[in-house]
Amino acid sequence: MYIEKIKEDAKQMLQEYWVQAVIVTIVVWLLTDAFTQQRAAEISKHGMEVKGMNLANLISLILSGPLALGVAKFYMNVEAGYTVSATILGEGFSDFRRTFIFHLISTLFIVLWAILLVVPGIIAAIRYSMGYYIMAENHEIEPMEALRQSSALMEGNKMDFFRLVMSFFGWFLLSIVTMGIGFLYLVPYFQMSKLNFYRSIQYEREQIQKG
Repeated sequence: MYIEKIKEDAKQMLQEYWVQAVIVTIVVWLLTDAFTQQRAAEISKHGMEVKGMNLANLISLILSGPLALGVAKFYMNVEAGYTVSATILGEGFSDFRRTFIFHLISTLFIVLWAILLVVPGIIAAIRYSMGYYIMAENHEIEPMEALRQSSALMEGNKMDFFRLVMSFFGWFLLSIVTMGIGFLYLVPYFQMSKLNFYRSIQYEREQIQKG
């Protein structure tokens, strides 16, 4: 698989959509990670009760699934060349049941595998990484079936996806050095590349099935 081609195509697709993609990145961060990071900092600094952190994590848990589906739909619309905005994130909440259950179950499985060893946890995360695309394209599919289909789709492709993720490691370090500003470029770049990866392995699977 040509990782560099996937990434180059991602940059080309984002050319007319960088502003919208950055806005989406900021909105998702504000609704999930920003809150939990702020609470964690307060607890560390002031010794606040742990239940404050638990509440922050609960809010993130509730919002993450619907937002992830909204993000998947956003980049699919970018791929199709449609006019897009951050309002598409709200579409995930109209499908709250499926997205919340998918996020809850996949997170549980990943954590359980990670308790055994770090590597199995990473493998589990990769295995379920295509689930939101599958649900975005199949509105009737149930969460467990989405997990199953994602696992099947990633069979034989997990190492390629790991290589794709690791190819962004330099950008990740740069984003840390720039106090997080670099993530405004990195996150859209990675999300678009991830969708391209999904399309690539989806096409390969279709060709195999055609014989």
